[in-house]
Amino acid sequence: MLRRAKAFLLLAMMGAAPAQAGLFARHAVKLTDIYGSPRPMTVTAPDDRTRAIARFSPARGSDDGGLTVFLGGDDHDFAGGPNAELLWAPDSRALAVTADDGGATGTFDLSILVRRKKGRHWRQIDLSDRVAKVFAPEMHCDERETPNVGAVGWTSGQRLIVAAQVPPHSSCANMGHVAAYIADVKSGDVLMKVDPRTLHRHYRRMLGTAFAVRVRHRHRRHVR
Repeated sequence: MLRRAKAFLLLAMMGAAPAQAGLFARHAVKLTDIYGSPRPMTVTAPDDRTRAIARFSPARGSDDGGLTVFLGGDDHDFAGGPNAELLWAPDSRALAVTADDGGATGTFDLSILVRRKKGRHWRQIDLSDRVAKVFAPEMHCDERETPNVGAVGWTSGQRLIVAAQVPPHSSCANMGHVAAYIADVKSGDVLMKVDPRTLHRHYRRMLGTAFAVRVRHRHRRHVR
């Protein structure tokens, strides 16, 4: 019986599909599998005790539907596109939610759910507008465009690397351009920009697929 159980476990491990990297964060939990379905997904924090339950609501009439994350006894609502990503802080006291509006390339918005000091409730902080203001000088566009903003990875329980991206399909001359920043969890303030070289050298393992082209180009060598 024990041999059978071991064999079944081995086959299950061999047949399991590798986890796909997120657009912004390689280690984020993607919610694509439950999009369009009424079933929820439970995303457990690193402490193995705290759990967030994500569920998509169907579109009805003029309602486009949405993503709801149940945490600490409360529902937190976000845009309902299929490419949402959840990324827990290492201390399990904050959860980054990168949500999209359902378009082919976004728009992506970033919020953080932060555990309050007392009680079980969590407060929601919207980082998109704050990051967009800092990123605005790098948007070389003919028309007004909204950048994609998402979570890349946690450097600690209080610091989050976030990315802003010029929409890949837009009126902007530098479509797809990405810049990264460090944000403070408690205040939601953008503290500093992360130099591209520092980002790829020290935080490369955090980077999602939005950075893939840039990383390959950076390490390409000319052969003569």
